[in-house]
Amino acid sequence: MKVTTIEKKLSQGSPNIIDMINSGAVVGIVNTITGGRVALQDGFHIRRTAAERRVPCFTSLDTARAALKALTHGKGIYNVKPLNEYLS
Repeated sequence: MKVTTIEKKLSQGSPNIIDMINSGAVVGIVNTITGGRVALQDGFHIRRTAAERRVPCFTSLDTARAALKALTHGKGIYNVKPLNEYLS
């Protein structure tokens, strides 16, 4: 899988990650916490834009790793059911 590291600080101008999400150039995001108020605000905008554009956004490396493992070892066969069917 090709991965590109992008500086997420939105205040550093364009193009930035928001521009890339909106253009359709991004198929998934790993947005981890770095601390600080500005970083938290930027992270909120990144997650919101990703959700609006239906781009998967992971906020934990463990979760991103598990998703990649499932996608690469699942052989493309997935069973999806409503949550209530799993609970009954």
